[in-house]
Amino acid sequence: MVRSVTRYFIFCIIFSLNAVWAQEHPEIDREMNDALSNIIARSVPGISVAVANKDGVIWSGAAGFSNIDDGVTLSQSHLLGIGDISNQYIGTVLLQMAQEGVINLNATPKSILGDLVSNIENADTASLYQLMNNTSGIYSWSDDEDWARRGRGIQLNPHYQWRRDEVLQYISKNMHPAVSKPGEIHQYSKSNYTILGLIIEKITGGPIEQEVRNRILTPLKLTHTYYDTYEILPNGGLAGSYHLGTNQFISKVGINANFETESNLFINTSGTSLSSEGLAGGIVTTPRELAIFASALWNGKIINEKDLKNILPEKINGHTGIHSEILGFTADIRKIENSDIIVVSMINLGAVNSGLSPMKDYLDSYMDKILVPIAKKYASAK
Repeated sequence: MVRSVTRYFIFCIIFSLNAVWAQEHPEIDREMNDALSNIIARSVPGISVAVANKDGVIWSGAAGFSNIDDGVTLSQSHLLGIGDISNQYIGTVLLQMAQEGVINLNATPKSILGDLVSNIENADTASLYQLMNNTSGIYSWSDDEDWARRGRGIQLNPHYQWRRDEVLQYISKNMHPAVSKPGEIHQYSKSNYTILGLIIEKITGGPIEQEVRNRILTPLKLTHTYYDTYEILPNGGLAGSYHLGTNQFISKVGINANFETESNLFINTSGTSLSSEGLAGGIVTTPRELAIFASALWNGKIINEKDLKNILPEKINGHTGIHSEILGFTADIRKIENSDIIVVSMINLGAVNSGLSPMKDYLDSYMDKILVPIAKKYASAK
């Protein structure tokens, strides 16, 4: 069902802002509020942002809508998908286990998982270190077109719970050889962290979500972070989500019959299980909780500096950061250079597999062009 484009833009103009943290820097806080309103004015459904330092969250706010048609505002308590940022939690657990002598990071996936990965090229030669730093050469299941159609597109069952190892069937060596020999090049692969998550589960004998909760969430007092589908989410807690239905997305991935089209570009993907992203991308959380975790991790509170370098992402425009896209969600983290300031932004609009478009370009760049310059002012205002 195609909704009125005019109606959608009216909803975009009427937005809600809710910055509840104690306002210590009113002029900068006002700039952040103005930035959120300007982002929503660009037809973004909803945005939630948090800024933290090593002592905790210093600013947070949300704007726009969780549900466009019903006018449900997006609040700071809504959960949003973080996609590849989930890997930071897996890497943290793995490094803690290595520090405790529970696991040898020089081991190979096959030496631990055996037949489960025996048909994956490089699984018998790449080390866990190389999986962590994305130099394993193992093909990424997210690059497989059959997976994309089933995991995000026309063949998707929005309520199906994928098995934790199910994505591995898309990277067997008869389908996709390795992209390189281990250690030759750096190339991001979702397969790396899927396999590492399965290794954690094999060694501990329990689900990854329990290890994440015991080792990270509980110590940091984080109560609104979950693995979607594998854990029960609070009723109404997950934000509504939308995706760019560009010509490339339609031709390569396809629009599922369960999804409504809100305009000629927006597909309503609300309520879709993120289990297709599996262990490597299925975490949902709030910006406040992600900012607290990232601050504790990247400022060296929960992993020592020597080991932290194994999972620190590369720099984006001079700042340590991650940009992540999955079905219905876009998420970004930046650590402001030479400070302890972390800024997190989540939008309930996805652009993965959508190709080039003005909105895709905007989602790729707004963090560094709009939010990071303001966040830098918090770093200099101490």
